[in-house]
Amino acid sequence: MPNGKTHMLVGAGVGIAVALVDKKKALATHNFFTGSLVGAFAGKLPDVIEPALNPNHRQFFHSLTFLAAVSAAWVKAYKWTPDSNLEKIIRCILLIGGASYMSHLVCDATTPKGLPVIGKL
Repeated sequence: MPNGKTHMLVGAGVGIAVALVDKKKALATHNFFTGSLVGAFAGKLPDVIEPALNPNHRQFFHSLTFLAAVSAAWVKAYKWTPDSNLEKIIRCILLIGGASYMSHLVCDATTPKGLPVIGKL
């Protein structure tokens, strides 16, 4: 069962992969350091929003519905062509953060408890 350290490690790995693969619209900030830092934070973010205080902590922000919403937003961010350096930085953070958040949900989906379809808000 994935714990906080596992989610941060997987998130950092995913963040680094996104930073290395997505070079077409990137800045120098779109690198190993940014990927690992933003990825580790976003990989842990679902448990910050919905802390694992009990076995049934997985609600809306740990749901298949939210995974689909983050996936759709990630695709939009990927297709976005930023005009300014600030927009490139925002895109970088969205891509790395979104992919790392999704990695958390995918890890949780592989556990016996799985993910709820919708969950409570």
